[in-house]
Amino acid sequence: MDLKAQKDADLISAQLANQSLSDRLTAMKEAELISLRDSLDEWCLKQQESKWGHRLWVLVVILGVFAFIQGVTDIFVSGVNLLDIVLIILGTVISFSWYVGEKRVRKNKVLLAALNGEIAIRDYKGNFSNKSSKKSSKKSKTA
Repeated sequence: MDLKAQKDADLISAQLANQSLSDRLTAMKEAELISLRDSLDEWCLKQQESKWGHRLWVLVVILGVFAFIQGVTDIFVSGVNLLDIVLIILGTVISFSWYVGEKRVRKNKVLLAALNGEIAIRDYKGNFSNKSSKKSSKKSKTA
């Protein structure tokens, strides 16, 4: 996902504390909805495309958890050592990064579903179809 789409997603997430998602989406313009949906959809396709990236990330997380456990058990067995502290910090950072990444993936998928729902509702009400039909009728009259 590009930087603009991530900023938009973060802005919407920050405003969710004050407003519900449906209120925020109904206040957005059609062009904003479509551009945000397209960038989130592109990001979601890239996320689903890379099979090895996800598997490698899971392997790194397992190694991070192992490093954390190894550091804690070494402290109990042999006392405090600088290497054990580094292992604990490394395992904590990796696990926290995985947690934040998975949380972002879930939030982006929920946001994408809400965007698709809002666009479908507006299309059903005629907000999108009226504009597109007017453009196509103007093109057919000039041709």
